[in-house]
This record gives sequence, C-alpha cells and structure tokens, in this order.
Amino acid sequence: MGSSGERDVLIVGGGHNGLVAAFYLARAGLRPTVLERRAIVGGACVTEEFAPGFRASPGAYVLSMLRPAIWHDMRLVARGLRLEPSGPSLTVFPDGSRFSLSDDDGDSRAAIERLSKKDAAVYPRFQARLARMAQAVLPLSDTSPPDPGLRSAGDVRGFTELGRLAWRHRKLLPEIAFLFATSVTTYLNESFESEELKSALGWESISNTLAGPSTPGTAYGLLHEAASGSAGGGLGWGFVRGGMGRVTELMAEAAAEHGAIIRTDAEVEGIMTASGRVVGVRLTTGEELRAPTVLSNADPKRTFLGLVDDGLPDEFTASVRAYRCEGASMKINLALSSLPFVPGLPSDGPQPYHRGLIQITKPLPDLDADQAQARRGEPAEAGHIELCFPSVLDPSLAPEGQYVATLGVRSQPHSLAGTTWDELREPAADRVIEHLGRFMPDLPGAVLHRQVLTPLDLERKLYLTGGHHMHGDMSPDQMLFLRPVRGYAAYRTPIRGLYLCGAGTHPGGGVTGANGRNAAREVIHDLKRRRRPWAN
Repeated sequence: MGSSGERDVLIVGGGHNGLVAAFYLARAGLRPTVLERRAIVGGACVTEEFAPGFRASPGAYVLSMLRPAIWHDMRLVARGLRLEPSGPSLTVFPDGSRFSLSDDDGDSRAAIERLSKKDAAVYPRFQARLARMAQAVLPLSDTSPPDPGLRSAGDVRGFTELGRLAWRHRKLLPEIAFLFATSVTTYLNESFESEELKSALGWESISNTLAGPSTPGTAYGLLHEAASGSAGGGLGWGFVRGGMGRVTELMAEAAAEHGAIIRTDAEVEGIMTASGRVVGVRLTTGEELRAPTVLSNADPKRTFLGLVDDGLPDEFTASVRAYRCEGASMKINLALSSLPFVPGLPSDGPQPYHRGLIQITKPLPDLDADQAQARRGEPAEAGHIELCFPSVLDPSLAPEGQYVATLGVRSQPHSLAGTTWDELREPAADRVIEHLGRFMPDLPGAVLHRQVLTPLDLERKLYLTGGHHMHGDMSPDQMLFLRPVRGYAAYRTPIRGLYLCGAGTHPGGGVTGANGRNAAREVIHDLKRRRRPWAN
C-alpha cells in the first residue's frame, strides 16, 4: 500500500482497532495514515496460510463482540462479511464424561438435568440474570470512561450519564458489584452443585490470565461471556467466512474509501516527542513522519516502555511497568487429513460439536492448581484446551476433504522457570496432541502439519507484550477508568497529542472495535475544542 503527503494523524499498528479509528477519523475529514509493521493488516485478527492449502488465524479465531455501530457504519455486511453461527459447546472432562450447552434453553436444560435436577431448574434463571446485567453494562463499551477525579467537564457529563444508567438498573447494582469483586468459584457455588457445570461455565475466567477461578475479581468473566452472546445483546459467537482476516480486510477497505492511507511493511521504531508533545514517528528504515496527533494501537507496555522517546512522568511509567500483561495461552493450528470424532458419538460426517467450541477441561479446583503451577513458571501438562474446526463451517480454509483445527491451551505462562519456550515448544505441543488423543483417538494420526505459537511466539509474531491477547489482564483493577492506569483511561496519555486506541484501553480485549471508535471520538473532540483547521 502506498504513501502520501503530510497527514493529520498517524496510527501505529493496523490491528482492527487501529483500522476502526482510521475509518472514523477519515470520515470526520481528517487525513490518517495507518502504519503496519507486517505485510498484511489485521494485527491479531488475520488469516494466514500455515501449511500449503491450510489457512487459520494466529490470534483471534471467532467473532462475537464487534459493536453494532461499527457493523453499520463500515457497511461490513454490504462489503461481504459473512458470519457462520457457532454450534453448541461440548465440554469434556478427564474421565471422558461430557455434556453440551447451546443457545437452545431446552437442550441445555436437558443436558444439565443429567448432572443435577436442581441445577437444571436454576440454570435458566441464572442465565437470564447474567443477560440482564450484561445488557445493563454493555452501553459502557461505547463510551469513554470518566475520571473519578473530575478533571474535565466531560468527566462530569460522563458521571451524570453513569448515574442515569445506574438509576435505571439500580436493582441490579448489588449483583453487578458483587460480580466484579468476587471469584468465579464463589459466584457459581452460590447457584450450582454440579462440578461439571461449574467448570463448563467458569473456565473462561482463566483465559488470558494467570489468575485462578478462586481469585477475587474473576467472576467478571461470566459477565464478559454473557455480553459476547446474543442473550446479552451481542451478535452471538460465529466463524467468519474466509477467516478472521476477512474482517480487517474489509475494515481497511472502508477506511481507505474515506481517505485513510494504509502503509504495510512500515514498522514504527519510535514515537517522537518534543516539549511534552508528540511530533511524529520514526520508522525502522530511518524515515521520519511528522504529525501533530498519533494514536498507538500497540499495547500500553510496548507503547510507553518501548516506543515513546521521552517526556513520560516517572509515576506514570512506574504504573505501566506494574500493569499485568503476561499471557498464559498457547495457540496451535493443525492441518488434518481427516476429521476426528469423539468416541461414542455419531461419526457419519461433521457433527454439531464440530461446528462449535469443544472444551477439554477439569473441575475448577484443578484449574486453580494449573494456574498456580503456571504462576511458578511451569506450564500445566494437561491444561484446559479449547478446540474448534473452522474449516467445517468454511471449507475454503483447507484442501478438499481435509480440515483445520485450532487449539487454545491455557495455563502456559510466558515466563518460564529453568527453561525457555524455544526449548519447550515442541515437547509441549507433543503433550497437547497426546492429551487430545485421549478424547479424540483418531486426531494424532491425522495431523499433517502444525503451527505452534507459545506466548513467546505470539509476542514475537504479533508484538503482543507477554503474548497477552487482551493487551493486559481484564481484572477489576485494570478495567473501566483504571485501564490501562488510573488517571489516563480516556485514551489520552501524558504526552499531548498521543492517544492509545488498542485493547489496553477501555473496554478491553476482544474484537469489539469499541476501543478504536471511542479513541477516534476523543481525538475529534480535542481537535474541535482547539479549533484547529483540520478539516479538508
């Protein structure tokens, strides 16, 4: 992609939030340039060939949380984005027992009833309560979090709106507050007796973090999960035709139509400042690009500890250093000669579980033990595995008659004790495949090729500090007006003219686009306030 003359705004990184920000800035009349390190846009939301004829994403692999306004404004459906709804979620336990949850309340209740009649009766009320809470907090995703210090009139307006929202949902506030403060284990123990059901609902609390299910604050993961699905007002889980890279391809197309310039193979080496203000960026080629406004789609640690030249207050830098951003997931993409099956279930072609997500898991106390082991720098040998077969829904991702499987393996810490991921990568992947063979015996023999991405590989390939998919833990002390650090949650930074727009800002990770849209709105607001002649 090409270049042009002087621009109003430079955006570091062409991940989905950077592209969304570019679209809204360009639509407002600004002239943004997106600078992407790799040869393709998308960041962690891409589709790449990992073996001849086999394509998958090294990062995000399902779509669920993209905000409705972005679907509409970028005309993604009209541009050709197609979403295949995910099938039911099959949960499998160490002893081989299993059950399935789906969007069909009747089917889910029947499956739970085999575990516990009491839990089956409680489950619909539990899900309805989570959905109501998700609907209450979901509007916050589309707003900038106000600073409790009331530093501006915007903060006062923000808290006024929050007050209205709180009043409207006042009966839910005690429950929402408890959900943010307690552990997922405690929260689920209040409602259910089945260890299998509690694990199926609570495993998400350990995704992209080293915290265990019994860690206070992890119950928020239930709310995040509910907000992702259609019950919480979202679009539901789904697989994108053409892979997740199709999303960012079309976002780039929409931004370019409005005048954004997108440069690939343009790695930013530093963000240049002078007298406390941003003045541009420097590429690894030595090229310097000047602009009065810069947005960084990189994570907070990479931005402030690696890219910014100078001008950051010591206390701010200390807070960024303390920001928790150690990933704990290994990603594996498999090229398969045939489709593996779960013993005891039909094997006459793709089954419903092949169209959804399969969780190879264990009781919550065991997940706590795995996470404790990971915090010591020791990867869990049989950690939780999320498995899906995207090529069942989209055959274009694999050669005819062959398949792609994508695995997410939890409790795999970025920082290891006594070894390195370069030494451990292949032995760890061998153990994962062997473990999967206990539940799908024909899978190991069907593997033609594999792509193994440890947290270190994700850091190297996708420039995710610590290999953290979410640009940092999504825990109560790193959410809302505390994300990434207190005092700087509204996308602005201590450097005038420098903004953050990635997942390290409110509302956090996931392919939502909200971070980029909200950041663009703040940039436009600031430029209007200064009455700069920025419009074309």
